[in-house]
Amino acid sequence: MAWEKQTLAKIKWQIAVLALLSCGGALSVSTTQAAEPSAVSANNKMLPASDINWSKYAGKVVVIDFWASWCGPCRESFPWMKQMQAKYGKDGLVFVGINVDKDPALALKFIQQYQPNFEIRSDQQGKLASQFKVPGMPSTFILGRDGQPAAKHQGFFKAKEAEYEAEIVRLLSNKNT
Repeated sequence: MAWEKQTLAKIKWQIAVLALLSCGGALSVSTTQAAEPSAVSANNKMLPASDINWSKYAGKVVVIDFWASWCGPCRESFPWMKQMQAKYGKDGLVFVGINVDKDPALALKFIQQYQPNFEIRSDQQGKLASQFKVPGMPSTFILGRDGQPAAKHQGFFKAKEAEYEAEIVRLLSNKNT
């Protein structure tokens, strides 16, 4: 019975991710080592997650990280994610941070403090978080080059940084997935 529930949950997650990757929107994406984050519009408002053109990430390893300004482990994960984006962006790694704060001012303050070098978007209504069935903060979903779910993690543990990086390197080295 537990196995059936896990299998069903995994299938639902895959369907949600595939649906997400097939939808479009406007987004300028840079995955180079010196990527400029696109977190805010010209009028200093958070850009919505619903505008992400997921098809631009085809053939890349995509790390989707749901985070909030009040989340302690999120504060620990951002420096590591910045380091990984800088180190592996040229190899096809893309981080997309999805903020779930209800108050965009809190997210903007967090962004100013941590200066991410990867895409940040807002999910104030929690629609995308609901699609992914996010259990808590941070929650990370990793897609292989083929757009298929490869891993997911809840929380961030400094003691597991080498394990997380090895997972990314393995996915980057596989040009077919």
